[in-house]
Amino acid sequence: MKPYTDFLALEKPFSLQLTVESHGWCQLAPWHWDGKRLERRARIEGNKEWIRVQQASPHHLSIETSSSNTAGVKTLVSRWLHLDWDPTNFLALCEANDPAVGQFIHYGGGRFLRGDTFYEDLIKTICTINTTWQQTKAMVGHLVSVGGGLFPQPHEILDTDPERLAKECKLGFRARTVANVTARLLDDDVINPEGSACEHRVTYDYLVSLKGIGPYSAAHVMMLLRDFSTVPVDSEVSAYLRERGLDPKDAQEAFQHWGEYRFLGYKLRRIVDRENWIGD
Repeated sequence: MKPYTDFLALEKPFSLQLTVESHGWCQLAPWHWDGKRLERRARIEGNKEWIRVQQASPHHLSIETSSSNTAGVKTLVSRWLHLDWDPTNFLALCEANDPAVGQFIHYGGGRFLRGDTFYEDLIKTICTINTTWQQTKAMVGHLVSVGGGLFPQPHEILDTDPERLAKECKLGFRARTVANVTARLLDDDVINPEGSACEHRVTYDYLVSLKGIGPYSAAHVMMLLRDFSTVPVDSEVSAYLRERGLDPKDAQEAFQHWGEYRFLGYKLRRIVDRENWIGD
């Protein structure tokens, strides 16, 4: 069947490549990224559909999809890419703190790829705890198999024997965390059956109250909800601070000049340095 095609207008400077490659999510199933085209399978009105996105121009994204519900597809793509984010307040800080980061924003960077739902991002974050990146990719791949090629919904996780999650899906000790967190989120009405969150009810303090969710995981998930106030301190952040003679325990104070944008200021500076990025 011939795919449905459409275009999505971009109101702010936006680079698909800079956004997709901002962190490792694009390497996790069911994402496929070839450097130009971002593709995955997703649920649209309960149906399994495929969606492919690429940058048609500096002001437009082109979308191809198997779904006739192009409005629903656009809404999902906007979530993936944070297209509704307004960087104005952050740019004001960049002028004082780091003009190169501000230039990166003007060139279309500064956003982070995320999944279909809050639930997907949370479970993928749990799969990064105390493990290697290769093992994370394997765990997420097994979970997508549970979902029949899609990231599983909460009920699919709860319907899966924790022993299977631990052994066949390679989650190990994380299997119990995933099951318990899923049940709690549903019981508290923080997520709906599809995994979308009542985002005003998701806070850092709530997340760390969930058994198995520590400060790193909570801060990482909040970052994907555009709360950049807390730096998720992992081995990379710790090494960065130690190289500068700072104690990782003081990470939040080290970036306090970025205020509520601590993580964004830190992370974008790292990206600019790593890529030796120079805008036009």
